[in-house]
Amino acid sequence: GHRASGAAVELGGLAAAAAKVAAADAASKACSVTAESKLRANETFAKLKATLTVWAKQKAQRQIERAVDKIPGVAKRMLEDEQMPRAVSRSKDRLVDSLWPDVRTEILWEVAVALDRAEAQPEEEQEGVDACRAFFRYHLYPYDRSFWGNLRDPFWVVFNIVPLIPVFGIYPAWFFFVFLVIDKSDEFQLIQYILSFKGMAFISQGVLRAVIGFGAFLVCVTGRADDREHDCDERGPGSHGSIWPTTIGFVAQVVLVWVAFLLLRCSGKKGRSTLKGTVSVQAEGHATVKGGYIIYFLWYDLLMFLICVGIVAWVVSTRPEFDLDDWPVQHAVFSVLVLCGLLSAPFFVFTLPLLQRVLTHTIPTAYDRKGVCRKIGRPKPLDRPTKVVEETVTDAEVTDLYAKIKAILPMAPPV
Repeated sequence: GHRASGAAVELGGLAAAAAKVAAADAASKACSVTAESKLRANETFAKLKATLTVWAKQKAQRQIERAVDKIPGVAKRMLEDEQMPRAVSRSKDRLVDSLWPDVRTEILWEVAVALDRAEAQPEEEQEGVDACRAFFRYHLYPYDRSFWGNLRDPFWVVFNIVPLIPVFGIYPAWFFFVFLVIDKSDEFQLIQYILSFKGMAFISQGVLRAVIGFGAFLVCVTGRADDREHDCDERGPGSHGSIWPTTIGFVAQVVLVWVAFLLLRCSGKKGRSTLKGTVSVQAEGHATVKGGYIIYFLWYDLLMFLICVGIVAWVVSTRPEFDLDDWPVQHAVFSVLVLCGLLSAPFFVFTLPLLQRVLTHTIPTAYDRKGVCRKIGRPKPLDRPTKVVEETVTDAEVTDLYAKIKAILPMAPPV
């Protein structure tokens, strides 16, 4: 009997142990199944979330595109005037239609960036250029300064005054130096170089030289007040020194801007943001051409240059023995420089911030202190000293006032 009862107890223990093992295995399998289910559920939820995000972004983009496509009609109606001649009205409509693809491309690009901009990657430690180029690059086009911040930099001020000197070929010589300094692998830097070169020509070579020439003419003709004599051969416009430095600088202007334009084919857009790929923008108009509309202005500038050269050639042909140092030739060279500078005024259209973006399809870039070309950043805030606000009433004054009140009112409670 004792043996039978012992065997039964032993069998019961074995059965309990087996049950525990089975229960543990079942719990382990249940946990495994639960973990796998959670993992699959998370994966499914992530895919669903990504799908919904793509759908929402594409839906928003299509709705914005429909709204944007209504802008040309609105612009035409706003610019319309009942008393406007029909020819002018049709020209206005054609101008809106011709520029709209470029405007639309830039608007939709900004929409795409707002919807699907890729997270900014940490700035890679790029190796800078040599110290000389880095110095001039940063002080010419700093990436972390606004216009008012640049005014605080004396080097920036000097570098922008030098090309305004309208004598001795300083203006073209300076921009030849700038051409050697800038990063010619970036599209915006090349476009900015062309626009700065030609835009500055309007001021330095056109307006300032016109004022100087007018003054020189007054000195050599009107100043003498003699109907029969003048000394314009010695003191007239362009009569000081040799004409060769000025002529070489005049030709270099055209050569340098065209070399910069040809280099655009090998350049990249270092200022453009990147998209995740959820939405895309189809380039329209001149956005497919590097430089945008600037090619038409360069052809215009080349035509004006050839006309000016023709004027000088005609004047040289009228001189005995084609003497290039004769004072009428010097006056002619001076005059065509002024004329060509004034005819550079259309390039100022590109310097307007919004129009420059639409007409050239470039994003501004600048340089850091190592001379590396990068996207323009926000200006650093100035370290202004914190003003310490003094207390209007100090604790000592409060205590003294309370003591005086206590002295006046004897029944006041003690402090």
